[in-house]
Amino acid sequence: MGIMLSKVVTNKHYLFFLVVALAILLAGVGSYGFTETSEARYAEISKEMLSSKDYLNPKLLGIFHFHKPPITYYVTTLGYRIFGVNEFGARFFLQIAIVFQLALVYGMAYLLYKDRRIAFTSGLVYFALPLVLISSRNLTTDAYLTTFILGSLFCWQYYTSKGKTVALYLFYLLVAMALLTKGPVALLFILTYIIVYKTIFKRNSKISLHHILGFVLCLLLASSWYILVVINNPGLWDYFVTDQLISRITSHSFNRSKPFWFYIPLIIGLTLPWWWIILRNFKIKASTFLNIGREERLLLISSVFLFLIFSVFRTKMVLYILPMFWMLAILIAVQLYKVSVSILNTLNLAYTILMSCLFLGIIGFWLWKPQFIQISNATLVIGIVLVILFVSLFFYVDNGVPEKPAILGASFGAALVLLSTSIMAHNGSTFNSTKEMIGFINNVTLKENKTIVVYDYLLSSIPMYSGDNPITLKLRNNTTNREVQFQKDEEWKDDLWDINDEVMVSRLDSLSYSPNTYLIINKKRGFKDDLKYLEPHFKNRQEFVKWLVLYNK
Repeated sequence: MGIMLSKVVTNKHYLFFLVVALAILLAGVGSYGFTETSEARYAEISKEMLSSKDYLNPKLLGIFHFHKPPITYYVTTLGYRIFGVNEFGARFFLQIAIVFQLALVYGMAYLLYKDRRIAFTSGLVYFALPLVLISSRNLTTDAYLTTFILGSLFCWQYYTSKGKTVALYLFYLLVAMALLTKGPVALLFILTYIIVYKTIFKRNSKISLHHILGFVLCLLLASSWYILVVINNPGLWDYFVTDQLISRITSHSFNRSKPFWFYIPLIIGLTLPWWWIILRNFKIKASTFLNIGREERLLLISSVFLFLIFSVFRTKMVLYILPMFWMLAILIAVQLYKVSVSILNTLNLAYTILMSCLFLGIIGFWLWKPQFIQISNATLVIGIVLVILFVSLFFYVDNGVPEKPAILGASFGAALVLLSTSIMAHNGSTFNSTKEMIGFINNVTLKENKTIVVYDYLLSSIPMYSGDNPITLKLRNNTTNREVQFQKDEEWKDDLWDINDEVMVSRLDSLSYSPNTYLIINKKRGFKDDLKYLEPHFKNRQEFVKWLVLYNK
């Protein structure tokens, strides 16, 4: 079996892997509630877009939300149209995006190395990377952005290698789609790879009519939404440039400022146990480095350069660096065909240890039954089946085969997806979902007869489960700082109360006596001292993992 894996790899083998990966990714993807804050925000904006039929101006709880271009909302809205307004509909195309990424990683590796074994192994390694799998479980822009970036680079590489004009036009089209997904940041990944490639491979830029036409197509498409919303909302251009671009790079915008070294431990942790292979093979003299393959230099230099750029930016989030992980996957795959058998066996052992720790953790929590997380019998059964499959692969695939660590890594990745999905389905409150809490409220009071008030926090998922917008009490939390300067009227004040204002405090006082009123308070943040006199006004209380609900029937 080891010889077959090493020498006979076809597109059909990889197609089978893609089908299996899609089945794993889709399993249970709609079984857990939307998590706050990012996923719930994208899900709710898409729901409101579908309901209002306004595909130009994204709104969150009735207030314009121009933080991101609209592609993620459009894709999510399409999922809602096909599968209904639910978690599965919202996350369905995320899984399709990951499968496209897997196909594109295979394609990029083959274009660079002309070796189907390396291409196949690259895809397996990519599926083993936790950051890739995290992006499939949480609705944000990052999975779609990565797909468009990787797709555009594949088309560019295909055009460079094969000279197919249609690939050039697809490149410009996908660049535009990336820009309409997350804005100019997409160009950093695309231009870095292209510039480094041209430098290393000494390719001169030859501008043809097709380049000009493709660039014009890209410019028109990428700028279309920005132009339309700026025309309809004067002042948005300055907001896009100052608040959404410059501030994210240079300031503490959205409380996401992190130190320069933020990504260092993340890269190490998210590429275990692979990262030390790259360090080992490239921990050599500069003269030797110049003698390594041009393709490896391309991937390594591009990755390091992007890592430094995003480390310099003040605003940092884990998934921001996802679009560079395909390069790391290919780099790792290439090294597997260069290292010794003992290193391959060490990697096999490392994944065996990781799988054992994962399974022992499941058993431990199942026996311990702590309050903060519950392991169901179904989760335990899934874990047992996955361990059996992992052990079978471990003994079925020969030691010394370069693909074996990648196969075990992909199996571990599949286990992470399936087990995390099952755990989240039974521990929604622990993972910051309001579904259980709003379900409790719905059971106490009919949907149309209640008022939900959230203290100093924006819970975007409440309308998804309650059927109506909550009243958000604004005090100091950054999530309640809404961009209201573009509103056409003051209706937004009905659902956003600034309780630094004594008039709003008086309204809250009156509301606290009303029947069917629910006040949701974050247990960690607590209630403002000079407002605690309101608590006795509520006759009932119910505690959840992260939230306290005070209410009157």
